Amino acid sequence: MTGTRSLSAFVSRFRVIAVGAALLLTASCAHLGGVRAPSRQGYSILQGLTSETSAEFSVLVEGETLPRFTVVTPTGETLAPAETAVITRPHSRWRVHKLRFAGLLAHADPHQLVIDGPAGLDRRHFRPFSNQGEQLRFIAGSCADARSSSEQAATWKALREQRPEWVFLIGDNVYATRDGDATPKQLWDRYVEGRLGYDMYYWPELVPVYAVWDDNDYGQNNGGAGYPHREESQAVFRAFWAQSFANDLHAPGPGVAGRLQLRGMHFTFLDNRSFRAPNGPGEHFGPEQESWLFADLQKAQLPTWIVSGDQFFGGHHTFESYEGNHPEAFARFLGRLQSHATPVVFLSGDRHFTEIMQFPRALVGQLSFEFTTGPLHAKVYPGRAAAEANPWRVVSQDGINNFLLVQTALEDTSWRVQAEARSVEGPLFSRDLSMTTEALKDFTIEKRQRRRKFRRARWRKR
Repeated sequence: MTGTRSLSAFVSRFRVIAVGAALLLTASCAHLGGVRAPSRQGYSILQGLTSETSAEFSVLVEGETLPRFTVVTPTGETLAPAETAVITRPHSRWRVHKLRFAGLLAHADPHQLVIDGPAGLDRRHFRPFSNQGEQLRFIAGSCADARSSSEQAATWKALREQRPEWVFLIGDNVYATRDGDATPKQLWDRYVEGRLGYDMYYWPELVPVYAVWDDNDYGQNNGGAGYPHREESQAVFRAFWAQSFANDLHAPGPGVAGRLQLRGMHFTFLDNRSFRAPNGPGEHFGPEQESWLFADLQKAQLPTWIVSGDQFFGGHHTFESYEGNHPEAFARFLGRLQSHATPVVFLSGDRHFTEIMQFPRALVGQLSFEFTTGPLHAKVYPGRAAAEANPWRVVSQDGINNFLLVQTALEDTSWRVQAEARSVEGPLFSRDLSMTTEALKDFTIEKRQRRRKFRRARWRKR
């Protein structure tokens, strides 16, 4: 009898413990709209378009409660957002709050973004971006998979330690195509997953980030203009990245394309998916987008980084590239480049390894390079680079997660680019490249000097 009562009591206690544990597990691993709730403290925050006086942010918030957003300047002034927007989807409890703050100050100390909402009080430091000077330090990366949880933590830590002024994420920034073509709900959920899964969004001091996509964050593997959810995909992209509001340094282009003007250089990010035809005689970027690109090259004549999610020069391999997928359009593209005096270099991703290619003057019209970067934290393919007979390659690195650290500067008659591929273990390779061109000598330097004098005069007036 006593044994029976003891067994019954044990079973009862076990049930209570089991139910409690189940409730605790459910609470800590709740899925909201198919996405795991965050385990980190605070909000997922992205700093995007940033100038000397304004900054745009996107903040991921759970639920319908509207947080209070403010910025505290280094002098103690409290600023309310100049513009706001809230983007939601009916199936998801995660909302994206878009904010733009104006009236920022030039100061040695950082500003502070303050968020008071359902997840508590969150404070992050950030700085306006000064467009003064001749040198820019940025990081370029591609191919970031939220399923690589341990790799992402180490990668973002190593990236942050390099203290870049900007971070450019140039494609496959999330993996929405893991189960085939993504539906609009899956697109939203994969972007939320990335925002909850990458340490970058929880840094105590934020860094300006600019993004463009490739196929995995577009939503269709090797996809193009025929993707049925193209418009929805563009809307999701714009929701999560903080590059929607007007900014002095930014000009939007067709699709999700855009252009930044930083320290006397243009960074033109091309949309390689929205206008893309099937492989063959069709277009890669589309006539409207290429006209937008070349009109700027003709008008500005500033040294330009032309950026795309997949490679430009890739006729030597079977993977995606402008040259390999649309050779006729690529030949026309090179012909148009040769007719412009503007010096250009290319920046691309997608290949899951990093390399530098160099092209002679006869090919592009002047000395030029293509820098391919990745993966940040995704699958690696040891031996892939060595298996390709690339006639343009200077150096490459495969088989390891990495990113590209670039210090670039305009000197009296040259454009200098110091590029270093880095992993969590340190440098993998580096190259110091210099392009001395008549285009730089005849056009850029004089205009750059006049523009710098104008900026300094405007700064003094404030």
